[in-house]
Amino acid sequence: MEHKLIYALYSAENTGKTTTLRLLAKKLAEISNFSRSIPESGDFTSIFNVKGMKVAITSAGDDEDGIRSSLEELSEDSDFDILFCASRTKGQTVNYLIERFKDHELRWVDNMYVHCENENQAQLCNEIVADFLFRSLLLELRT
Repeated sequence: MEHKLIYALYSAENTGKTTTLRLLAKKLAEISNFSRSIPESGDFTSIFNVKGMKVAITSAGDDEDGIRSSLEELSEDSDFDILFCASRTKGQTVNYLIERFKDHELRWVDNMYVHCENENQAQLCNEIVADFLFRSLLLELRT
């Protein structure tokens, strides 16, 4: 397995990690070929071909079994060069990612979240983090 770059979007349960990754996936779908449609709700996994690099996104990250099975699903489809995934802030998902990608570059990105009744503010946080991840990918691809 060659060197991979992993962005782990981490945060507590129900703080918008999947929403943020879905927004990122939609941005990638606009500029690349992708393997499957992006669902409007629930966890998802998809692979994009961006400038000859395989970029994978998996949003299941609330427990080790979820992230393990989604990464196995990705491995069955094809290999990836860059992965964006979800993780909790500590515990089994963090430990699993550290062990699984110990020989690769693992970057932890804190998912910004606003605890309030205004859903628009929470959505704005998701959009900002998705944009950061998208721009980070473009920097990696030197575009």
